[in-house]
Amino acid sequence: MKKIVLVFLVIVIASFAAGTVFAASPAAQEPVTIRYYDWDMVDVSVINRFMEENPDIKIELFEIAANSDRTTQLDILAMSGDIDVMPLADGDQSIRSEQGMLANLDELIAKYNIDMEESFGIYNEWVKSGDSYYSIPYRTSKTAVYYNKRIFDQAGVEYPTSDWTLEDYKAKAAAISEWGKSNGGVFGTYSHTYANEWAILPAQVGKWYTEDGLSNIKDPAWVEGLKLRKELDSTGLQMSYSEIKASSTVINSSFLGEKEGMAMAGSWLVRDMKKTDKFPFDFEVGICSLPRWDESVEGIRGNYSVSALGIPETSKHKEEAFRFIIWLEMQNADAIAATGNVPCYLPAYNDELIETFVKGSTLTTEQAKFFFDTNVILTTNKVFGKEGASYVSIINEEVVPYFYDEVELEEVLDNIEKRVNELLKD
Repeated sequence: MKKIVLVFLVIVIASFAAGTVFAASPAAQEPVTIRYYDWDMVDVSVINRFMEENPDIKIELFEIAANSDRTTQLDILAMSGDIDVMPLADGDQSIRSEQGMLANLDELIAKYNIDMEESFGIYNEWVKSGDSYYSIPYRTSKTAVYYNKRIFDQAGVEYPTSDWTLEDYKAKAAAISEWGKSNGGVFGTYSHTYANEWAILPAQVGKWYTEDGLSNIKDPAWVEGLKLRKELDSTGLQMSYSEIKASSTVINSSFLGEKEGMAMAGSWLVRDMKKTDKFPFDFEVGICSLPRWDESVEGIRGNYSVSALGIPETSKHKEEAFRFIIWLEMQNADAIAATGNVPCYLPAYNDELIETFVKGSTLTTEQAKFFFDTNVILTTNKVFGKEGASYVSIINEEVVPYFYDEVELEEVLDNIEKRVNELLKD
């Protein structure tokens, strides 16, 4: 775990976003220290500027590795009281609030007159438990289809358009894979092996819970979504689940290394496109919305997830931590965009912010507008609802053997339904 040393300067008391003014403590008083951990940091100069404007607060910044151990490490820090600002991703915020780990932020939101709906819109559903807020939306990852224009051109395949469907997607993947057989073994597409990634497209129509609040894993959408993953694997339209796992393949190096004609990936791939020293590429990348699950689905479609910033219940400086979070998000959305992430603060969305987001990635502002377009209809492959995090965990445990051809789908569905319902009925 790497600590980033910051320069602490005491200068002035500054006004806050939306006209809210914070009164700092007297300059002679020792500043309150806020410990902030994250795996994708804004530039240190931004943090220094906060301390210049808020001399009663000192920020200690720690970088934590973005690996499978990060949640456990953060939980330990939160329980010990060693962290004041805690990053939360992929629905972790829901289970942490259910466990009582996160502070309720309702009073602070009211005190500083933050209009959560105007500020964060749809992203709010990721940070609430019941009617209360337990974290603040920070950055969002929106899934798009990235495609290699050179491969599409050489294979004689037309570029995708925003009105395409799953059948169009499969047809293009098949055509590219057929061409790829004599051109280095290029696959048509790529599917992640992360939990619930197979559910991105069927999430446009599927429901995780029945009307009486039980598991709805046998919804035809989820059944067909699981079959689709196996179909793409078995027909050679993409690298199989088992091969991805065995070779430790990851989409940034695979797609940018021209192993696939197209791939569904989050907006974080734009961030990695900037890292040309690590992921060099020399082809033009196209961006398109997700294919519609079927003809019944209307509109331009996208999938999304939200990372948030929360304050552990154990923090001794909750108000100061809240001030830092809101300042960072509302006054520095451009700093978040500069890291290659999409900020959640909606009033900041404009062409200049988008230009900051794509700078160094080879994408144009026009292409990147997809990630900021509030007219795109967003659904998520994550599970929101009672025992949602456990629901996802159980699904992942049960479907992996299916992707390895070790069990039949009917058994997988039965096991998920039984295990999840046991939790939901408690």
